[in-house]
Amino acid sequence: MIQPETFNVKRVIKDNHFQRFDISGSEPLQTVLRRKRMKPKDEVLVVERGGERLAFSLYQMTYHHVAQGELAGQPFILAFCAICHGATSMVPVLEDGAVHHFSCIGIYNGMALLADDETGSYWDHISGECLHGPLKGEVMQLFPVEHMTVEQALKQWPDLHVALSQQPLYRRLFLEPLMNFFGRFGLFPPYFYLSMGKKDTRLPDMTSGLGIYTKKTQRFYPINVLQDAGGEIQDTVDGQSVTISIDIEGYPKAVFDQSGNPPMQLYCRWYGFAYTFPGCELYEGHEGKERKAN
Repeated sequence: MIQPETFNVKRVIKDNHFQRFDISGSEPLQTVLRRKRMKPKDEVLVVERGGERLAFSLYQMTYHHVAQGELAGQPFILAFCAICHGATSMVPVLEDGAVHHFSCIGIYNGMALLADDETGSYWDHISGECLHGPLKGEVMQLFPVEHMTVEQALKQWPDLHVALSQQPLYRRLFLEPLMNFFGRFGLFPPYFYLSMGKKDTRLPDMTSGLGIYTKKTQRFYPINVLQDAGGEIQDTVDGQSVTISIDIEGYPKAVFDQSGNPPMQLYCRWYGFAYTFPGCELYEGHEGKERKAN
């Protein structure tokens, strides 16, 4: 069994290139598409609060890593790691009742590491847990993020708005393309390895899949297993029945039969999920259903 490791601050690789996207407005995605600022097959990350939704360009988020603002009157952050491909939305209101402000301050275990401006504490971008600093042990409330194409988003929500950042030319011409290159092809920049602890080798690092996680259960469903099952599987998580399917563009999604607060789900690459939840369950189909780490 792989045991959770103690956070090792010595493995943090700080990088001050990443600037938080402070959201100041949005515009209809239809308008952005019509003006050719985005294409139908471009990827977007969609956040939902209080019945309202807002899209973000995945291409831009590979640079920012964090966007922060309000939606339906509720403060939120969107966190995205270009390499592990995991995107989560969190409530940045902590136990003190104040809104904290977050940015990506570097890399840990080959993933984006967040910090809040107010205390300098370090936060995991998938679990929402504070790993180091004055707020260690606090956990932000999490919400899933929908990952899809512009075309798919507009079919579901024709009036969907998108928030786009304005960036200096050198970022648009150099930093964004570079980071998207590494993210798209699942390549670790060489220095990332200095931040990484012992790997879980049950799957290749860059295997894509859907992770579902609760306090009790953390389970990863590889894309190839879903494909081998015909694109849809039925499973149970903490007593809740769930259907996991892959859409026409290859994005997985879990739909739970019960109402209320469903478990978190995350479309990501294996190494990110395995580092965040050491010893997590690995779904291998109905015959070998879940395999835990040895």
